[in-house]
Amino acid sequence: MKILLVDDHQMFLDGLSAILSGSALEAVVEAVSNGRDALTRLSEGTFDIALIDLRLPVIDGFALLSELAAINSLTPVIVVSASRDPDDIRRCMALGAMSFIPKSSSGQRIIQTIIDVMDGKTVFDSGAPVKDVPDFLAESKEWAALHNITPRQLEVLRLVRKGLSNQAIAEELFLSVATVKSHLSAIFHALGAQSRSESSKKAHQLGLD
Repeated sequence: MKILLVDDHQMFLDGLSAILSGSALEAVVEAVSNGRDALTRLSEGTFDIALIDLRLPVIDGFALLSELAAINSLTPVIVVSASRDPDDIRRCMALGAMSFIPKSSSGQRIIQTIIDVMDGKTVFDSGAPVKDVPDFLAESKEWAALHNITPRQLEVLRLVRKGLSNQAIAEELFLSVATVKSHLSAIFHALGAQSRSESSKKAHQLGLD
């Protein structure tokens, strides 16, 4: 597994690099200290996952997430931040981050989060108060359950609404194209739709925004 770490605190980079390199992940770790270098590496290199801080020099974490979305980067991003501000969590998730965990997390917790994200899950700090978990994700899960759509199918549907192809969705969620097609078939059935565009339109009409 190839991992990019992005943080401007060298001690944190050194410590986390040692933990990941020596873990069962058998990670090859590369580290950069600012958002501009991170964007360059993620644009040019192939990484399985990126762990980024929010408070970065040159380009901060929010701007980095925006830039990655603009270039359709398929590298899953975990935000590892000292912030516990619910608005920061909401903003990161809206910009496409797959996880938001505190810098105070143990090495094992970070490793488990990486494993979960690589499995296609969106992960929050389990220690955060329930009221601090972004409302829009809880509401989305309720919406999906109401319409007999599984959490994984909801992820597929969100990517369909972003205009991603079946192949791009498969790469984003680490699935086979056949599995994506199977999820789409279930989504069409649940929504009474006949096509990707119709399913996206009906999802909006039924309250998924």
